[in-house]
Amino acid sequence: MAEERYPINIWVNEERYEKLKAAGLADLCEEMLAGMKVIRVHADEAQKDAILRLFPTAKFDSATTKSIELLPREVKDRIFDKVVERKSVEILGEFLQEASR
Repeated sequence: MAEERYPINIWVNEERYEKLKAAGLADLCEEMLAGMKVIRVHADEAQKDAILRLFPTAKFDSATTKSIELLPREVKDRIFDKVVERKSVEILGEFLQEASR
């Protein structure tokens, strides 16, 4: 059985979209509400637990979306920047190591 993965939804405005295009990642965007775009960075069980420990405002929506919500804006900004820097959405391990220091 595949390991469960939990998304962190990061909204993409025009400025972020341009950064994703420049990094060759524009195809990661998914259309959501009223044409707004989002990218999803997935956490495994251990990463989800670490995020909830490190960022007390974060919540896990176990009822509906199974997503990690209410992360501070600066945290989502850092995750987004790491995605662009690494040209991948598989960055949570590295992000958590840096955030734990």
